[in-house]
Amino acid sequence: MRYFDIQKPTLDSTRLMFKELESDNRTSKIDLGIGIYRDEKGEAPVFKAVKKAEAILLETEVSKSYKTPAGNYEYCNNILELVLGKDIINERSNKIGAIQIPGAGSGLRIAGELIKNKLKNNLISIPNPTWGQQTFMFQKSGLKILKHTYYDNVNNLLNFDEMILDLNKLKSGDALLLHGCCHNPTGSDLNIDQWEKVAKICKKKGIIPFVDLVYQGLGKGIDEDVIGIRKLVKIVPEVIITISSSKTFGVYRDRCGLIAVITDSNKVKSYSLQTMLSEIARELYFHPPDHAAEIINILLGDKILKNEWLTEISNMQKRIVSLRDKFSKILQNKLQTDYFSFLNVQNGMFSLLPISEEGIMTLRKKNGIYLMPDGRINIASLPENKIDFIASKICSLKEFANRKN
Repeated sequence: MRYFDIQKPTLDSTRLMFKELESDNRTSKIDLGIGIYRDEKGEAPVFKAVKKAEAILLETEVSKSYKTPAGNYEYCNNILELVLGKDIINERSNKIGAIQIPGAGSGLRIAGELIKNKLKNNLISIPNPTWGQQTFMFQKSGLKILKHTYYDNVNNLLNFDEMILDLNKLKSGDALLLHGCCHNPTGSDLNIDQWEKVAKICKKKGIIPFVDLVYQGLGKGIDEDVIGIRKLVKIVPEVIITISSSKTFGVYRDRCGLIAVITDSNKVKSYSLQTMLSEIARELYFHPPDHAAEIINILLGDKILKNEWLTEISNMQKRIVSLRDKFSKILQNKLQTDYFSFLNVQNGMFSLLPISEEGIMTLRKKNGIYLMPDGRINIASLPENKIDFIASKICSLKEFANRKN
């Protein structure tokens, strides 16, 4: 008997796409799949403010000993203030428990375990569509998964009315996944009034919202991107939030984020919430890495560095908006229709292009243009000198022949 006589694994369409991309030897290939920001040179830049903060850390760090399983307390406090604001922190200061985590994926898994262990229905409703890793992590946690309407694929916009109808079918003790901003993969976000309506449904029906925040600053701005979350927290008694610093601070490979639980229960204190999260985390890993967390602490604690970082991320956000506008205009001009104008009312790095599976494979095989299998395109990775070429190849697909809006 051989216990590790393992058959060749079956890869899903996303992993197959990345495998093909890696083995594609064409120097002209264009990666519009992986979710990273690229500058005009095609590089994933390190923030200058982050590099300066890292230099300070290298000079001043005196120990590499372990932190606690809850990670870096100062980092958690700094990021929570950045997301929730001082007013909410002051109002709920002893009702917020948070731990540092190694990136967004671990936060999803911890949240899944928390929902399974503490919510009576072991169920979460997720947007249709949503980022595939969210579904994967919830499945691995053993949750029951429902899908609520989110996006109208025909008209390429948020289908809020149908979303509300679906949310009203949920029961007390169910969990609800919400994207904090820059919805992945559609780029279509709730406005503030819609956030308020969702929050009131959650409060009335006893639904626990779980907010996954990954792209703060890349939609409309650092503060603008979290107005909806703040509205939600002020209305709903209990909220779960996971936050990734990968995009916001450009520390992708250093794996840094947090998960927090907010309550208004008089019986529960922050330490109890933190301990609960730490115990779940210990079943998955022991200690989160500290390097990026400490860099972010230095950056946010230095007024000059913080202002430099705010300027850098603001410039990135403006460039993404500019790329959206340019891409949209070229597509519309080539088709002589305003069909692709939906790109301009979306936020953040991603959009979901209405391209068939055959069209996606044509772009990949013939032109070396790699989109995600569902048609998601990373606007923030568009090479400006190839936008016309990419748009031409998209418009030449048979699904856009004689397209009229």
